[in-house]
Formats: sequence, C-alpha cells, structure tokens
Amino acid sequence: MNDTAGPRRRVDVGRVAHRVAVALLVVYLVVPFLWMVVYSVYPSENLRSSPMSFAPTDLTLAKYGELFGDSGFVRSMTNSVVVGVATTVICMLLGSLAAYSISRFRFRGSQTLLLAMMTVQAIPAIVLAVPLFVLMRDFGLYDSLTGLVLTYAAFILPLVIWMMVSFFDSIPVNLERAARIDGCSHLGVLRRVVIPLSGPGFAATAIFAFITAWSDFFLAKILTGPNAETLPVRTAAFQGLFATDYTAAATAGVITALPVLALALVAQRWIVQGITEGAVKG
Repeated sequence: MNDTAGPRRRVDVGRVAHRVAVALLVVYLVVPFLWMVVYSVYPSENLRSSPMSFAPTDLTLAKYGELFGDSGFVRSMTNSVVVGVATTVICMLLGSLAAYSISRFRFRGSQTLLLAMMTVQAIPAIVLAVPLFVLMRDFGLYDSLTGLVLTYAAFILPLVIWMMVSFFDSIPVNLERAARIDGCSHLGVLRRVVIPLSGPGFAATAIFAFITAWSDFFLAKILTGPNAETLPVRTAAFQGLFATDYTAAATAGVITALPVLALALVAQRWIVQGITEGAVKG
C-alpha cells in the first residue's frame, strides 16, 4: 500500500502544479486586458486621483462614443477590416492551391521548397523595412491598402502553405481517387472533397492569417500614412511626447482587441481541432 501511495502522491502534486501554472498564466494574460477595460470606462480624473476612484456611478461609455464619432478612427478601423479580410482571402486562395499541389503532386525538391518558403518567417521585419518602404514608394503603393495587403500576403502566405500541407496530407488519397472516378477534376476534388474534410484546419489557418494582418503594427507604421492608417497605428497615436490620453488609448486598445477575442472564442473549437490534427497527422 505504501508503494502505491508514493506515485499517486507524485501524480497529485504534478496535477496541482499544472493547474496552478495554468491559473497563473491565465491571470498573467487576462488581468492586463481587464485593467485596460477598466481604464476605458472610467474618466481620466478618477484614474489620476490618489487613491483611484472606481465608484460604479462614475462608469461611462463616453470615450467609446467619442472614438466612434471620430471619422479618422472609423477610417482606421475600416482599413484594418479591409486589409485583414483581403489578406486572408488571398492567402487562403493561393495557399490552398499551392499546398494541395505540394501535398498531392510530389516532385523533386518539394520539401526544400517548403523549407525555403519558411525562411521568410525567420527574417525579422525590421531588416526588410527600408527595402519595402523604397519598393512601395517607387511603385506608388506607399500609404495604400493595396501595398499593405500585398506586403502582409507575402509574409503570411508561406506559413499558410506550410500549415495547409499538413492538413491535406492527413486526408486519405483514396477518397480523392473515388471522386476522380466519378468525374471530378482536380479543382473539383479540392473544392468538394479536400476542403470540406480539412475544414477545421482551413478555419484555424484563416483565423491565424486574419489575426496576424489585423494586429500588425510595425509594417503598417512604416508603409502607411494618414490615408491607409490601420487601427494599431491609430491606437499608438494616443501616446504623445509629453502627455498620454490613457482613457482614449485604453478604449482604442479594447476596440482593437475585441474582434480578435470574439473570433477566437467563436472558433476556438476549430482552432484547437485544426492545430491538433495538423500537429498529429502532419
């Protein structure tokens, strides 16, 4: 009996330690966002007072109304939506076709090609900042949504291809052969068989592409001006050289984070299932 008590106790301690670690991680990730929400619904005077005043009667959504009434902020939000959706559509369309070709039509150097594409992800964006700026300026794409979408697609597409290859590899080839016998073309097989079966992976990859494009700050700051300014860049503008409007900055931060959180919560089952299938079967 003593022999079994030791391992059981070690298992219990390990389980408790794991749960404590997860709880600490959740607190580390959630508390800053909750604090930002608090900042966005209280006047600046309450936050600057000593001690801070968090009276329920002082709660206000005035700053949200002020930002949504600001044409510049609304334009930045619209730009982020357009860039995120356009980048996702381009990456998923081209990435799915390329990944399916690499997965099903094996050729010499296919793995080398995948590794070569992934080197794009290893290059820091700051290294390419100046060349990208010069390139966009010379082609007349600086401060344009088109230039930003093309730049994001170039960075995100290799990883989309890499992820989709692992999902396509997990689908039995016999299903596609049966569809080919029934008269489907290669594109028909991709549209009617492969993509529906890889739905969780497709959704996880699309969400990843959208979140990456939506939340980028560095490239958007370098490649855009007032016309194509995105939401992260607009949010950072609330921090001035000598003063910072903390309430406005927190409100803009909440607005920027909410679509990502909502999308992740709605599609969390697809994300987990897609990532798990890609990791295990790929």
